[in-house]
Amino acid sequence: MKRLNLFLCAAALTSASFAQTAALNPGTVSYTIQQDGKDLGAASYTIQNAPNKYILTSNGKMTESKFSYAFSNTQKVDTSLNLIAAQLSGVVNGKAVSFGLKSDPTGRQFKLDISANGQQEQNAIDRDLNTVMLTDLDPAGYMLLAQVAMRSPSNSWALIPKENGFLVPVKFSSKPDTQGRLNGQPVHVRYTSAAISSQNAITIELFYSTDGKLLEADLPEQNFYVIRDGFKLTNRPKAPAPPHGEAPPPESQQQGPPTAATQ
Repeated sequence: MKRLNLFLCAAALTSASFAQTAALNPGTVSYTIQQDGKDLGAASYTIQNAPNKYILTSNGKMTESKFSYAFSNTQKVDTSLNLIAAQLSGVVNGKAVSFGLKSDPTGRQFKLDISANGQQEQNAIDRDLNTVMLTDLDPAGYMLLAQVAMRSPSNSWALIPKENGFLVPVKFSSKPDTQGRLNGQPVHVRYTSAAISSQNAITIELFYSTDGKLLEADLPEQNFYVIRDGFKLTNRPKAPAPPHGEAPPPESQQQGPPTAATQ
């Protein structure tokens, strides 16, 4: 089984806010995790309103052959979807990991606390607008990424909860709209390809409604699909090649299996 590429990225905080305020609807949305047309597991997220912020809780679990992975993530974002804090825990092949972050008093950095392989690590990374925490196979992160894509920002970032945490740039490419069916009803589908990192980039193919509700997120290089329950693309577009013609490194060059910390 192809293993997931996990990353993290950081950027410099500015005092500006998103040009427009997002609106997330409270509730729970469930997804199926697939590979090669086979259901491997499930994931979901729940959105709750809170004073001056949203609380997003998400979780997922999948198993395949000798590989198992589960995560639980709680994120706090402001009403413009700027990340405030997050607490991620996971289990990869029976090994527990955790990854926590919160904004420092200046609001210009994230303080990170990582626990993995029996070791505790701390780190600090710059904060920036348009930053999304991308936990593997976490539909909440893909939904927030779609919300950022709708704004067409000049700069955006993915925070990858792996190792001691890091930030990588995200480049969005708008693709022609397509069609699908949700619970048997036709639905217009927007499509954006997000290239994560500038070197050895992977792409996340985002399919979402006109108001930014995630319908499907595809990771073609890893052959994983996170699909909203009841949704089906009518015609699946062919995924674009990775940026600059680069492909992910072979598994032998990757640093082991995905860690839930990147979740």
